Amino acid sequence: MLAALRCPGCGAPLTEGPPVVCQAGHPVPDGGGWLNLERAASDEVTIRTFDSFGYEWTTFADIQPEDEGYWRHYTADVPWPELGDAIGIDIGCGKGRYSRPTARHLAGLVALDGSDAVTPAARNLADEPNVVVARADLRDEVLAEGGFGFVSCLGVLHHLADPAGAFARIARLVAPGGVLLVYLYSRPEGRGVRATALRLATATRKVTVRVPHRVLRPLCYPVAAALYGLFVVPGSLGDRRSSKRLAGLPLDVYRGSPLRSLWLDTFDRLSAPLEHRFIWEDVRPWVADAGLEVLAVRTWGGLMITARRR
Repeated sequence: MLAALRCPGCGAPLTEGPPVVCQAGHPVPDGGGWLNLERAASDEVTIRTFDSFGYEWTTFADIQPEDEGYWRHYTADVPWPELGDAIGIDIGCGKGRYSRPTARHLAGLVALDGSDAVTPAARNLADEPNVVVARADLRDEVLAEGGFGFVSCLGVLHHLADPAGAFARIARLVAPGGVLLVYLYSRPEGRGVRATALRLATATRKVTVRVPHRVLRPLCYPVAAALYGLFVVPGSLGDRRSSKRLAGLPLDVYRGSPLRSLWLDTFDRLSAPLEHRFIWEDVRPWVADAGLEVLAVRTWGGLMITARRR
């Protein structure tokens, strides 16, 4: 795993510690269970983004029982039996809620985040012997190109200023024969309840992204509760009673999950400084330009893309 990481100072591969150093002898700081490979953020949006997600994952810090169920949905198209010997990376790992089940299917995993989320991630992943937690911006040159047999990037690219450029960067990390898994926010192509709700959310975000996080977090709870009552509960009833009208309501991904999941995601969507949404036709050229073979494309609360490096 360390061989796939690079020294932020000179770019040399890292070697096993303790202490961890690069092949040129430069020490890598230990942040307390995680490796500090970060370089100083140079733009305001990046600083605000890391601040937002750092607050989110240090506040919603515990891994919850429902997290593994979400992970199974996200990774349903990943050919795990082919990846047992692979070294993987979870880019934007947050508190490590998806890193833990991913690591159990791989030889090793780097859990990477650019925010203070690395602290709860290190705690949550401490009992996983094949995981290294590291702090860095994915745009920094601290990851070996072609160094990973599995690259996962769930819920990250749509919060960046240049999602297409970031996709190209993470695609270069995939080794020959390796697999890339990406989750992006999607947008509806026509009219309907979801399209109306997203327009309202976009208008609301113009205000909420400027609200202090400690104020916004409790304010998101009644919003989430209202959405849960309006859409999730009747949608679940529609599933049980085979009512197409009710079953077609939005927020179906939260059916069977507790309100806290929707509270977390409501805060996530109203606090992140940037948000982009895509349809498959937007992303198809990214995959083609990266020279990847598409294995699967699905929509489940967003756009999930599984691809392979030939």
